[in-house]
Amino acid sequence: MAEKLSPWCKRAKIAMIKKDIAVNDLSAELEYNRSYISSVLNGRVISPPVRKRISDFLNISDSDDED
Repeated sequence: MAEKLSPWCKRAKIAMIKKDIAVNDLSAELEYNRSYISSVLNGRVISPPVRKRISDFLNISDSDDED
């Protein structure tokens, strides 16, 4: 069974959908590899600095607290 996404992962994906931003767009904007950004967004890689940059770009909280 697949692991559930963290609240931050869900918030980031929802923000990307609302802003019509693809993973490719986000990776180009932040100058990271697409697969690395995808791994952070899916919770496979834990990187607080990258998570913070994604959060700032999407204008969301970088905490794992529920909304």
